[in-house]
Formats: sequence, C-alpha cells, structure tokens
Amino acid sequence: MAIITVVPATTMFALIVAAPIVWSIAASFHSINALNPTWEFVGIANYVELLSSSQFWSSLGNNLIWATSTSVLNTVLGTAVALLLNQNFKFKRVLTPVMLFPYLVPTAFFGYIVMWLTTQQWGLLNQLLVAFGIISRENVIAFFTGDPWTAMGTLVAVHNWKFSIFVAILVYAKLQGISDDLYEAAIMSGATKYQQFRDITLPYIKNVLFITVLLRGLWNFNMFDLIWVATNANPIDSLVTLPVLAYKIGFQFQRLGLSNTIATTLFIILSIVGIIYFKTAKPSQEVRVE
Repeated sequence: MAIITVVPATTMFALIVAAPIVWSIAASFHSINALNPTWEFVGIANYVELLSSSQFWSSLGNNLIWATSTSVLNTVLGTAVALLLNQNFKFKRVLTPVMLFPYLVPTAFFGYIVMWLTTQQWGLLNQLLVAFGIISRENVIAFFTGDPWTAMGTLVAVHNWKFSIFVAILVYAKLQGISDDLYEAAIMSGATKYQQFRDITLPYIKNVLFITVLLRGLWNFNMFDLIWVATNANPIDSLVTLPVLAYKIGFQFQRLGLSNTIATTLFIILSIVGIIYFKTAKPSQEVRVE
C-alpha cells in the first residue's frame, strides 16, 4: 500500500521533470532542424562546436556576471527591506503593499513596462531626466542598446526592483518569529544596534538566507523572459546569457540539437554548483540549530 501512495507523485515527477531532461540530453547528441522532425546522430560534435565557440564563453561570462550580481543584490536589498518593514513607522501600511506590488506583476508584463520606461526616444525615464535638467535632449540615454555596462547595470537594477522583494517576504516572515524579549535583554545589557543584528537577528535569518541565495542563484542563472522582453527581443551582446543564446540558436537559427546542448550544459553547471553549495554551506545543519 505504501508504494501505491507515491505512484502519483513519482509519475508526475517522471513526466514533468525527468522526461524533458532525458529528452534534452538525447537531443544534444543529434542534429535537429526545427522544421524537420528527423534526428541525425552526431555524437559529441555539438559539444565540440559549442566549447570551441567564443560566443558560448562570452555568454557564460555574461551569465556569471548577471547571476552573481543579481543574487547578491537580491539578498542584500531584500534583507534591508525586510528589516525596514519589521520596524514600526508612519505610513507602514501604505508603503508595504507598494513595495510588494512589483513582485505580483507577471514578469513578461513587467518587462514591457521596463521597455516602455527606458526607450531612448520617448521613454518616460529619459523624459524625466531631460525635464529635471540632468541630461540634454540630444544626450538621451540608450539604456539597453548603448554602452554594454550601462545595459547590464540597467537590467540588474530592474531585476532587483522586482525580485528583491521575494527575499524580503521570506526574511520578514522569519523576523516575525523572533521574541522581543531577546532584544529587550540585549538593550538592557548595553548592546548596540549592530550587535543586536549580529548576535540575535542574523542567527535567526541565516537559514532563510542560505535557501534564498540558492533559489535566486538558480532562477537568475536560468532567467530568460525579463531579458528578452525588456530588450524588445533584441539584446546586445553583453546581455546574451546562455538561456538567451539557447533560444536564439534553437528558434532563430533552427538548430534544436545545438540549442539542447546549451541547455544540457546549463543543467550540468547548475548541478555542480548545487552539489558544491550543499557540501560547503550545509543548510540542513543550519536549520537544525534552531
């Protein structure tokens, strides 16, 4: 009977998770045209072509910059927002839903809003900068089509605007469980705000931070929709990460085999990162400390 109870979950896992992974790995060893259902076995030729491509290595570099910067900033800003919301201050009830709102907006729609805000000629952001005299009308900023670092910085800022609040929600929920007695005892002992954070707050939220860093790192490394939509489906080279490269090769150049080689490589990289993370950080032990 016990086996029967796990059959639905196992079947769903096999169909939704395992089967696409196996299919993608198998496709990575074939040459597949998107307009032709015939699979031609090519062995490791796709992997050799991919690893010898400069575009792959530049996209991997973009991916590392993108995933690292967004994950670190998500964690820092999200924790700062959670600590702010944990305080009692005027207009807290108004400010809280305003800060949560970007996370509730679907990413694709959010991307369109960003595209509208940052368009060089008629975007609202450039119009405001001109109106306040910060830049002249002749020097409006090309946020996503000009300087590579400006493009990456703008996209990282946009990402944090939306996704830092995910960390804030988790950390804020954890902060609600900390007894006020601990802080009162610390104040009576003469502890500073920094010492209260270091000795009381941080140990309590550390396990949540471990999990959020892992989740945000994986999601950010695989992010495609925000990059694609915000740049109007035409990202410059500095914004072409591996998921974007896989899409372009698969659906613009119609090479599904090579596209799946990139997807499989992404899967291998993230699996290695996940194993190293769990071996070194040991988040399960942090949970048991409580």
